[in-house]
Amino acid sequence: RKRTMFQKIVDESKTYDSMTAWTEYLSLETTKKEVVMAMMMTACDLSAITKPWEVQSKPMMDRRKAAELPKLQVGFIDFVCTFVYKEFSRFHKEIQPMLDGLLNNRNEWKTRADEYDAKMKALEEEKKKEEEKMTANKDGITCNGGRAPASKTCTIL
Repeated sequence: RKRTMFQKIVDESKTYDSMTAWTEYLSLETTKKEVVMAMMMTACDLSAITKPWEVQSKPMMDRRKAAELPKLQVGFIDFVCTFVYKEFSRFHKEIQPMLDGLLNNRNEWKTRADEYDAKMKALEEEKKKEEEKMTANKDGITCNGGRAPASKTCTIL
């Protein structure tokens, strides 16, 4: 609900000729002013995600879950942060560098998430091949790299 209200406020701000006139109008509209202030607080709370990659990428959470961090960060950026900074950059052009930093960090996190997913997929495939190999060995004897039918009368030790 606040998101929609904030978008409408940003759209409305574009209809004013000067920032002064817009500020005067907004100061008289209590509800709109409160929505803008709430979104400003949200933007402040989320500001760490816009820092340069060299600073922002340092893990600050449970080190045991560090492998999951890239995927979590991409989701957080997509579903929480992007809206706030995209709308604020429409509201105030000075916010654009923060949005750019956010989008850059999202790309960096996405690259790491994709690398992790590729590693996990390779491990899954390797595990599946091993399981298939073990199943094949139960059904028959491997001979010269291929399967041979199991003998009912003779067992090779």
